Amino acid sequence: MPSVSFDGVNKKIVLSDVGDYTVQDIYSDWKRWVQSGTGAPYEAAFDTTGGDDIGGGTFIGAYFFLRTDNGWTIKLPEASGAVKMTGNLFPRVANATMFTNPTGSGITVRVLVSTSAQALTVEASSNLTAADVWAEAIETDFSARDLFRLQAAALAGKISVSGSTVTIRDVNDTADRIVANTDSKGQRIAVTLST
Repeated sequence: MPSVSFDGVNKKIVLSDVGDYTVQDIYSDWKRWVQSGTGAPYEAAFDTTGGDDIGGGTFIGAYFFLRTDNGWTIKLPEASGAVKMTGNLFPRVANATMFTNPTGSGITVRVLVSTSAQALTVEASSNLTAADVWAEAIETDFSARDLFRLQAAALAGKISVSGSTVTIRDVNDTADRIVANTDSKGQRIAVTLST
């Protein structure tokens, strides 16, 4: 399993091998390194934000900033392959280089950083049930359950055409979910939905 180590003198977070990493784990490993005393004399490699309550049981997701302003980089492994980093990782200095290439010749490492600039963590209320979620109105007069049924029918239901009427059945073939009347060009001019 890939691991990380820290070179405080050269300000490098060293990836042991190609494979999957989470930014949260790298950050946690760095904190342990600092708390152990070994990393304490060196400038910070990370700062972070997130976890703030924005109401309604919703919290801002965690964002990690590699302290490129302090000179820190992530040293890619001395092996060809792919490195996948999952988590919101950004350089502290916008557009700064976060990764240092392997030193060996003929090594190719592909890096994928999976981030979400709109990450939110939702803490479920103890009073919230699955039925509440499915009953939530997404569009006027249509709950999440209703829209999911319509989508399922549109994607996987049987379709029949009779003259200018197109009928789409539910996935169990027990009811008409979508009935559309079309004009001479096949464009829908009236749609009846049944959820």
